[in-house]
Amino acid sequence: MGRGRAGRSKARRRRDNASRVPAGEARRAREAARQDAAARAARREAERTWWERQTQGTQTWLVLGAVAAVVGGHFLMWELLLPALGELVGPVPVVSTVVGWLFCGGAITATGVTLVNWGTSSPGARSRWTAVSAGWGVVALMVGVPTRLAFDVPLPLDYWAGLFAGARGLLAMPVVAGVLALAWAGAARLLRRKARCSRTTAGWLFVAYSVVLLFWGATWLRVV
Repeated sequence: MGRGRAGRSKARRRRDNASRVPAGEARRAREAARQDAAARAARREAERTWWERQTQGTQTWLVLGAVAAVVGGHFLMWELLLPALGELVGPVPVVSTVVGWLFCGGAITATGVTLVNWGTSSPGARSRWTAVSAGWGVVALMVGVPTRLAFDVPLPLDYWAGLFAGARGLLAMPVVAGVLALAWAGAARLLRRKARCSRTTAGWLFVAYSVVLLFWGATWLRVV
């Protein structure tokens, strides 16, 4: 009788232990899943740009402020800064062309460098690169918007060539991007591959395009 009770007690303990082991494993699995989800959420938050972390209201005010800055800055740049800078660098042809190109062409290069380094940069570096390229882009829009004032300001030829090449290249970017996208898709179809363009590839295309604009301003535009 005693041995029967002892046997039943041992069997019950074995069943209890067998039921506790899966329960413990389930708790550990749930805890690991929670930690994994928290890590993924932290990575997603770290990968978000400064712009993506802003609220919709903040983004709206930033856009409105940028538009006002572009409109006001355009007249300030063409009335005061660009003519004064042209007088300063005009005597040196090569330097004046590069300086003129930097306003818009440099913004395109900065955007390309940001895209090229995006995958290997830390979140802080990404935010800094984004801020630099965005600020430079606003300056490029100030210079590149075509108005009567921009055509009436007298500038040294080499300096004007760099300005013109960068500004017209900036305005032509949507058309150029569309043509490149169609060519990319056509090539991918012929090669039977997916028409995917990585950030790094797009960044190098931006850089190459800006260099083409610099050579355009330094060669053909100077002799037109």
